[in-house]
Amino acid sequence: MIILLSMPLIIIALFINYQKVYSTTYEIRYDNVYKEVIVREGDTLWKIALENMPPDYDVRKMVYEIKVINEIIDSNIYPGELIKVPIKHSPNK
Repeated sequence: MIILLSMPLIIIALFINYQKVYSTTYEIRYDNVYKEVIVREGDTLWKIALENMPPDYDVRKMVYEIKVINEIIDSNIYPGELIKVPIKHSPNK
């Protein structure tokens, strides 16, 4: 009886531990130069990153750097808010 009751718990535990999330981590250099951007109606971090990065740069990395520099936990930004955006050069240079 104990074996029958413990089997579902073991199976659930295996599935919970099996689900792993993979992510890429980025090293941020703090010697970069920043510009200040005022958030406009309809702006998103993704849009701001695309507008302020070199062509060959990874937009996900740029969004991550903006969030870290500005201590943004989620992705919510609001019109009128002033955020710092790192000035990047093309990684091929």
